[in-house]
Amino acid sequence: MEVPDETVLFADSGGFDFADDAVDTTPERTLETQRAIGADIFGTVDLPIARENRSAENQRRIEESTRLALTASDLHDGEELLLASVHGYDPETVRNTLRHLERNGDFDGYAVGSMVPIRTDYEKVTKLILAARQATDKHLHVYGLGGIVYQPLLLYLGVDSFDSTAFIRSAGNRNYLIPGFGGEELQNVEELDHLPCSCPVCSSHDYQTIRADRDLLTQHNLWSLVTELRRFRFMAAADEEIESYLDLRFQGNAVTQRAYQIAKQQVRRLT
Repeated sequence: MEVPDETVLFADSGGFDFADDAVDTTPERTLETQRAIGADIFGTVDLPIARENRSAENQRRIEESTRLALTASDLHDGEELLLASVHGYDPETVRNTLRHLERNGDFDGYAVGSMVPIRTDYEKVTKLILAARQATDKHLHVYGLGGIVYQPLLLYLGVDSFDSTAFIRSAGNRNYLIPGFGGEELQNVEELDHLPCSCPVCSSHDYQTIRADRDLLTQHNLWSLVTELRRFRFMAAADEEIESYLDLRFQGNAVTQRAYQIAKQQVRRLT
């Protein structure tokens, strides 16, 4: 992909490919593939859970994902970091699963999955992530979240890394992401020469060119996520009150403001 050599590459197992089907790989084959593509961080093979599954099926998937993670731990003998994939339908399950993996395996961190199907249930997502954060001091990754709204929330909850295709999907819908604000569909914008951003895309192309080119819009949206992340890091490094910053960050949108209030209430119960 012609990325710089210092780029850190995280390869997960593609667990959502197994959402409805049986796993068609093994921990050994997955580790071999991850190493062959030059990944720096490996994620273990997992079977995501879903709301529509029966509880017995979800429990089977949680147990199978745990077993596959422990097998990967036994097989892994390289220098790459290994993150165990963790699933759970309630905080206790996430916490107990993670602690079991910690006692019986050798992992550099953990990756919480099955978040995408419940991403609009902010209270549940927050509780599951905080349960994982409470159970370990190691690196904590969250699969499938990390858009312009979720990114600052995840950082506030103590998440170390995350992945998301939100910037690509948003561009596909002609949705222009704005750091510190959210997104706006370009079909709602008229009579404008330039867009309100100084990223390399917006500073070198006019509005109509970006609107007509999904690739350019995708690049801008990714820059927006980077800007959002750098703002949060700057505020933390400047020893500013993060909650005061987020109070301002989310005040313009009722949905995101509610999500942040839910997260803040739960964080404060733990401190």
